[in-house]
Amino acid sequence: MYIVDSSAEEGLDDVKQKIEGIITGREGTVLSYEKLGKKRLAYTIAKRQYGTYYLVNFKGTGKIVGALDYYLRLNPVALRHILLAFSEKDLGLRERTSVVQQEEAERMRLGGRPLGAKAGEGEVVEAAVVVVESAGVVASVSVEQPESEEVVPVETEKTVE
Repeated sequence: MYIVDSSAEEGLDDVKQKIEGIITGREGTVLSYEKLGKKRLAYTIAKRQYGTYYLVNFKGTGKIVGALDYYLRLNPVALRHILLAFSEKDLGLRERTSVVQQEEAERMRLGGRPLGAKAGEGEVVEAAVVVVESAGVVASVSVEQPESEEVVPVETEKTVE
């Protein structure tokens, strides 16, 4: 990730091409190159209050990291930069997280029902277990979705300890 001066219009394409050239020239691959947009900086850097953020994901060796660090340090357009290394395990976790987020978005689009579930007769759409401990009474309730829209408690257990 790197931040460039948002007022410097010229030179931004050169920076992008140079970064891609450094990565591909050292037998690496650019996985993604995203412009995250203009944002207010937390503190002023070189008398600037705004910067344009870019995120570059690439796969390669340590030679690429050294060359990118050197280039971004010497480039006057780049205000700040950070280079992070991720293991294959971290990248797999990121992919699984995006899949789960997409499934969650689909579930919410369907009205909060679990994926693949349809409201039918006597079918449990949502299962909720509520445990209340007050004055030695423990109550457990599970909820079933009947034909009507109202929620009816199906099973109730009370135990006094």
